[in-house]
Amino acid sequence: MFVVDPDAHYMEDTRQLAQYLPEPMRTRLATMSPSYVLSNSTGDRWVMGRIQRPEVNYPNAYSEPEEIPGIMKFLGVDISVQLPNRMLQLSTTGQKDISVALADGFAAYMIDRVLNPAEGVYSMIIAPFQDPPRAAEIIYKYADNPGMCAVCLITGGASPPLGDTRYDPIYQAAQDVQLPIVYHANGGSVDHFPIKGFQQFLETHTLGFLFYNLATVTSMLVQGVPERFPRLKFAFQEAGLFYIPMLMHRLDAAYRRRRAEAPLLKRLPSEYMRDFSYGTQPMEEPNEEKHLEMIFEMIDGPNTLVFSTDYPHWDYDLPSKITSLGFLNDEDKAKILGGNARNLYRFEGR
Repeated sequence: MFVVDPDAHYMEDTRQLAQYLPEPMRTRLATMSPSYVLSNSTGDRWVMGRIQRPEVNYPNAYSEPEEIPGIMKFLGVDISVQLPNRMLQLSTTGQKDISVALADGFAAYMIDRVLNPAEGVYSMIIAPFQDPPRAAEIIYKYADNPGMCAVCLITGGASPPLGDTRYDPIYQAAQDVQLPIVYHANGGSVDHFPIKGFQQFLETHTLGFLFYNLATVTSMLVQGVPERFPRLKFAFQEAGLFYIPMLMHRLDAAYRRRRAEAPLLKRLPSEYMRDFSYGTQPMEEPNEEKHLEMIFEMIDGPNTLVFSTDYPHWDYDLPSKITSLGFLNDEDKAKILGGNARNLYRFEGR
């Protein structure tokens, strides 16, 4: 089967990345700890060594482009979309100049050093939501590069939420260049979670990615983003699956009672949600497979789900997460593992 991984992470070398930034950001990032530019307190993800993933060097070493083909072979994937790692914290700063410079520099850095569409190595244009007009300029600037397959909004920290009309320049630009919008969840660390006072990484990592996907789906639907930008495709990554049917039913129930508060919608929220795509990682593991089968049925999983690994993060998934499911036939497995992604993303030449 042809396998696409639209959510791998490249451990960017911040000193190399600095070469693609304007001054004074270039000197700051090249000579100081990157934590002075973007905070990055992620907690003890390995539980003092209890979780063992000896095949990955995360978070102790930067990635090298030469390593990617071997990693793809190990994972069993034919296309790998390399998203940032430290730059995921881009959404935690309110500083417009920093967020714009880093997003622009990351795109240039990846194009120059990493991307290789002929070998199946792609990335996404990171859109800094802190400054939507300049984010749109970045989208137009890099959209023609064949290595860029989508526009990515990192959701943790967006205020107002991403359905607000202030972000329209981003959506308009993505629609103009015919690239899908991918919402990548983050915000799972104790220090970055919006509700303060949680004591353990277990708490905020359980809630963080889920929280921001719930907020983003709700905001962009109620504010009518799919109707205002009807040619856009949307995907949500890295929050699992079980929240999807729950939110479908809650939004439908609220909408039936309060349609006047979502005047742009022409269908039930759940109908729009079945048009979206969802990354599978981290896929829940119920004790009985029949419960997972029910979720797949409720969300039309064979047509809405897109397999992803999240490699090299500590909880990454392998394609066997899908191939081992007894309730899926080979055709449905092929769609989830690669077919749906190929219909969603722009993979030129593949």
